[in-house]
Amino acid sequence: MKPIMQKNRHNKETGIIGDCLRACICSILEISDESVPNFVEDIDYPTILLQFLKDRNLIMRHSLEEPMGVEYYMVWGLSPRKISHSVVYRKGKLIHDPHPDGGGVIPDRYVWLEDRD
Repeated sequence: MKPIMQKNRHNKETGIIGDCLRACICSILEISDESVPNFVEDIDYPTILLQFLKDRNLIMRHSLEEPMGVEYYMVWGLSPRKISHSVVYRKGKLIHDPHPDGGGVIPDRYVWLEDRD
């Protein structure tokens, strides 16, 4: 896991959509975020996200319970800023919050990446 900080802070008033999801995925995959889209900026973001993962032979899994046997995974939930946010966990502990102010999330969903095979 290579921590990548988000570049865009969500700001409803100016229309900026945060890119914490992109930062978390890039952190877990240990890739630069330079050529990775901010998935949630696009109205069809689930399709774009799933295609991005498919191109890398990956799929995304979701659960309301913490995954077993996965070293790094995302936790989605409510941030201290009262908006939806993505962070990276390892063994039940927060290890990377891509938002500059940090603070983690109140866990709502556990999300991890798996090989398609």
